[in-house]
Amino acid sequence: MKSFLFGCIVFICAASPLAAQNISILPVPAKTVRTKGSFVIKQSMRIVAPDTALAKLLAASVRELTGIDLKTAATGPGSIYFLQGADSLGNEGYRLEILPGRINIISHQPAGWFYGIQSLLQLLPAERGIPCMEITDRPRFAWRGLMLDVSRHFFSKAVILSYIDQMAKYKLNTFHLHLTDNQGWRIEIKSMPKLTSVGAWRVPRTGYWKGMPAPAPGEAATDGGFYSQDDIREMVQYAAKRFVTIVPEIDVPGHSLALIASYPELSCTKQPQQVLAGDPWNTSRANVLCAGNDSIYAALDKIFTEVAALFPGEYIHVGGDEVQRIYWNKCPHCKRRINSERLKSAEALQTYFIGRVAKIVESKGKKVMGWYENLDSSMVPGMAQMSWKNTKGGALASQAGHKVVMTPAFFTYLDFYQNDPSLENGPFTVCRLSSCYAFDPLADGALETNVLGGQGSLWTEQVPNERKLQYMTWPRALALAEVLWSPRDSLNWPRFTGRMEAQFPRFDRAGVKYATAYLEPLVNAVIMPDSTYCIRLAAEVEGLDIHYSFDDTSPDNFYPRYTGAPVAIPKGAHHIRVISYRQGRPAGRELNLDLAELTKKAARK
Repeated sequence: MKSFLFGCIVFICAASPLAAQNISILPVPAKTVRTKGSFVIKQSMRIVAPDTALAKLLAASVRELTGIDLKTAATGPGSIYFLQGADSLGNEGYRLEILPGRINIISHQPAGWFYGIQSLLQLLPAERGIPCMEITDRPRFAWRGLMLDVSRHFFSKAVILSYIDQMAKYKLNTFHLHLTDNQGWRIEIKSMPKLTSVGAWRVPRTGYWKGMPAPAPGEAATDGGFYSQDDIREMVQYAAKRFVTIVPEIDVPGHSLALIASYPELSCTKQPQQVLAGDPWNTSRANVLCAGNDSIYAALDKIFTEVAALFPGEYIHVGGDEVQRIYWNKCPHCKRRINSERLKSAEALQTYFIGRVAKIVESKGKKVMGWYENLDSSMVPGMAQMSWKNTKGGALASQAGHKVVMTPAFFTYLDFYQNDPSLENGPFTVCRLSSCYAFDPLADGALETNVLGGQGSLWTEQVPNERKLQYMTWPRALALAEVLWSPRDSLNWPRFTGRMEAQFPRFDRAGVKYATAYLEPLVNAVIMPDSTYCIRLAAEVEGLDIHYSFDDTSPDNFYPRYTGAPVAIPKGAHHIRVISYRQGRPAGRELNLDLAELTKKAARK
């Protein structure tokens, strides 16, 4: 997790009632024209496609959604056709023509066929037929991603494959896999076997990440895991069939305790270390590689040789941020390196280190990417930058000629909690669904030609299992999928929430957990002119009635309804309970909040 604190700012958008539309495709296509009639899928129909794998994928999905078993063929008569064309829509664009007697999916490349399939499947099941229409669609950005941290908590290969499958359904095409950090090394490197025999394991711990108990003397490290090289190949192949590129990250020179625990001689102190079980911000842990030791670069050459052979995508991510340079300032090897290279400081040594690592990666035929760092020394030439603190750093990098991926924390960090922190154990601050939908990779004057796109990033300090993984991803990733695919002038918050809710039955069928925090009230204390405190309530979407109580009883729709004016806190009250209703039924969870904590927050503002 990137180590900083935000102010707890709540982003509020107005919205309209969330009635599902007849056409609820997400991301919203660039252009949709309704025409007369409907197309009814029947058992006797055939899919005619030159791409056998895609035809079978469509047939399997139709069977799952409708029970109808469509046949497939490479040529001949049929009812659903994959056609070559639509060159002007690029490699991922498509045209979907739904006519009363046939469906045409037209694209320049197979990726376009795949995305046309995803749009078609969102119109099913349709008992009365799929409404006829013509859709012309292409993505706004080439990089439409999700990042998953598998170091802080390890997730099995099956979980990864399911995650890829879900993201591909919404035209997300880049899966950034954070494979290494202080808490675990997750990829087999055959030339350095201790990385998985030692670095992949830590002592078992459960609970809140911060202040996790240290390992007891002699305690066995049994929690963890790693992906074998065969696992990686299977994941890469599975993703490729869904037009998802996996981008591996090997995070150096900081965030390297799992590497150092495996090979202590690679650190400045050369002292034995243990893989960390909890909070990484303990400066007694030497989690930084020794930039002055040439053996470091030899080890990294081995690692990146094997990584590059496993991942066919063009980028390898090397981390590069949050380096605790205090070790370098004390290390005789690093001091000598600073002098011999005529560097001004340990900060410049960080740029030197990343520059050498970049050359190693480039020597394997790959492009290098790292987290944007606001260093006084110049950025490594040709290195793509991933901007996480905000979009300003990415904008500066883009203007300086660097390719950029935007993942600003306030808009895209999916580990942040989604409503009040009393309900969730997410760290730092809030990232609401509406905040994700407000994300624009071209903010702050970024040079459009150098912005590859953006991604949501899910750090997993507080994500211990698959259900929490799903809950933190969806539906916020749906908002990001739309802003990264759809034209900016097509974005509409009320319509998006309707399309989003139309996806929930698909998640239910797939057994995927999702959050409904956007339906829950926003509760804040405010200081009035007479210095007393009142409570102000709000909703992220319209169409909600908010009911509340101060007497420690659970409110329902017979309790007082919030009308918009601040509500005075009764004497003696110590909690407020709040719940929202929509169309006479409870929506979201009941909030039970400590009034003392709310008033403290108001006083600090």
